[in-house]
Amino acid sequence: MKKFSVIELFAGAGGFALGIELAGLDHSLLVEIDKNCVNTLRYNRPDWKVIQDDISKVDFRNVKADIVTGGFPCQAFSYAGKKLGFEDTRGTLFFEFARCIKEVQPKIFVGENVEGLLTHDSGKTFKTMVSILEDLGYNVKYKVLNAVNYGVAQKRKRLIVVGT
Repeated sequence: MKKFSVIELFAGAGGFALGIELAGLDHSLLVEIDKNCVNTLRYNRPDWKVIQDDISKVDFRNVKADIVTGGFPCQAFSYAGKKLGFEDTRGTLFFEFARCIKEVQPKIFVGENVEGLLTHDSGKTFKTMVSILEDLGYNVKYKVLNAVNYGVAQKRKRLIVVGT
């Protein structure tokens, strides 16, 4: 039986990637800019293809995958941050997530961010994001989940966005 392939953006040190692996999925590619995170990924999973680069410089047009995942940076939307949204460079990285989806055309995408994204700029920011993803041809659903409800010893609410 064929395993589904995954591209993971903003991979960090691999927490989400490990969950993907434990779910029985294969990584086609992981992209992360932070060299320490990339070193951790390569040390723990030397067989994974990891690119250390600015995501805006990565060409996805010839990369195939069934699923694209990414926890695009949340500082621009977080209650704890300055809430600058798209005025913060990190807030614009959502557009790189969308570009990857456009170039790869996966069956499914999964995005993850802070709960505050829902209400940032009176909801306009998230509405713009959903509109962009829908314009790419995806049916978009989202829900806030709290890690404590899934056996994690931490209260951590995250907005999960899924497109099919």
